[in-house]
Amino acid sequence: MDAKQRIIVIGDGPTCTGFKLAGIEDVYPVEIEQAEAKIEALLSNEKVGIMIVNERLLEKLNWILKKKIDRIAKPVVIAVPDKEGAIQQEDSLNNMIKKALGFDVMK
Repeated sequence: MDAKQRIIVIGDGPTCTGFKLAGIEDVYPVEIEQAEAKIEALLSNEKVGIMIVNERLLEKLNWILKKKIDRIAKPVVIAVPDKEGAIQQEDSLNNMIKKALGFDVMK
């Protein structure tokens, strides 16, 4: 396995542009209809370490894919608000790390 893990972004145009300007190279601007297939394909890519996705896209996914995302430890899927703002409160960064690693690094 490659030691270097990629950070990817899946979202609307403005979100992807913002992350691209911040230096993230792997951005995938998608419409809601395309999001499910793109997320499913990238979840099985071993080079992906962190997947940043718009909250609104995650909300529209079918329940089977949502369950899969909840059960996997890698890649870590982080929901971010889009230009319209947050729709839900997400886990803290500590909780996401705990889920990914299997233990609490703060203790």
